[in-house]
Amino acid sequence: MQEQPTGAPKMSVKEFGDKMASNMFELREMAMVKMGITETDLKSLKKIPFFATFVSLFVTILILASITNFAWLEGTALADGQPFQAHLSLTHAIFGPPLDSTRDNEYFCGSPRCGNIPLKTLCETEVDLTSEDSIFENGMPKVSLPEFWCAAASAGGIVEGLLGFGVIPALVATVFTFLLASKDIAVTGAIYKKVEDMGLSETILKYVVCGCWAALWLFLFLAMLIYAAMVPDSLGWGTVRLEASFGILRFGLLLVSIVGAVLTSSLFELWHHAEVGEAVTEFLIEPWNTWKKAFYLELMLQLVLYFFLTIYTVDWAAVLIVLAGYYLDAKKPNFLIMYIVLVSISLVFDMFTFLAMPQFENMTPGESFGSHIWLFIAFLKPVIIGTIVMYEREKAEVDPKEAYNNLDDDYEDIAE
Repeated sequence: MQEQPTGAPKMSVKEFGDKMASNMFELREMAMVKMGITETDLKSLKKIPFFATFVSLFVTILILASITNFAWLEGTALADGQPFQAHLSLTHAIFGPPLDSTRDNEYFCGSPRCGNIPLKTLCETEVDLTSEDSIFENGMPKVSLPEFWCAAASAGGIVEGLLGFGVIPALVATVFTFLLASKDIAVTGAIYKKVEDMGLSETILKYVVCGCWAALWLFLFLAMLIYAAMVPDSLGWGTVRLEASFGILRFGLLLVSIVGAVLTSSLFELWHHAEVGEAVTEFLIEPWNTWKKAFYLELMLQLVLYFFLTIYTVDWAAVLIVLAGYYLDAKKPNFLIMYIVLVSISLVFDMFTFLAMPQFENMTPGESFGSHIWLFIAFLKPVIIGTIVMYEREKAEVDPKEAYNNLDDDYEDIAE
């Protein structure tokens, strides 16, 4: 009989997962002990300001990541009558297809081995339009005019300065928002006490935090507004298109708008949490093995995907989620019918968009990211409709009389 190999016994996937979770929990406990933080301290954290702290830090990282990225502007430039795909950062340009975006740099810098080309260098390049070889028969120049690059350089310089200054209120907002969130914790409470001794009371600190969030929003808004207004309409052939780095700012502006509004409402008690808390409680107490829970989770996932889609484009079909959410909260069938009809119409147009979509290898990174997100959103639409059908059947099986009465009452409300 063959002997069994010696060594450590094999673990199942579940046992391995439990062990990893246990190790992570122990590391978390050790870190909290070293920092002097207890479970009671964690419970005393103000959750909305604490969440806002991470959002402001995340937006700061987005700003820094977008500044040097070659995905601000995409267009077609000309050199000796030949078109080349151009990708612009705030200060430099590269030329080539998405798979090899620097392949054609040599046609614009005059050297077979040149790196990223400064926009100021392209702006200062002299172009002779007096000879017949420099223009097409229709009068168009065979090269991209310096004025195009000068406009892009001016826009990039101003936006780079605005974003650089915008990091300051973002960091200040991160620090002071965290202080407000953790003022009841012993570790950071001492720092908060020192800030108060300097004359910054809690009320003043709230105004400082909200002011920093407003300043961050303003810097992002101005940067997007100025760049969109100042960039050239063309780089020599056709029109230009704002790319993913501009979309990252759009995503950041959306985050700052929503989280900043919620934070301000929470700090100054402008928001009444009763109805929101009721909806959250209804979601939490709903069992996981029900179609209603699946409906909730699919809508949440789709909403998150719509948020990330703003990096590529703004799709107002996200508003339809409000109809479905209101139906779940208020149990009004009218909103369910409107949601199904409008989503079905959007699916028809989604088919046209999908069939006209180019291959992913021909897309820029921003286009590829947005297209993948969009495909996932489009896939979720029929899934959600199927979940609605199963949820309605589930309701009818539980209490068909109650379901009928709710529908009948709703029609009476419409008649009135």
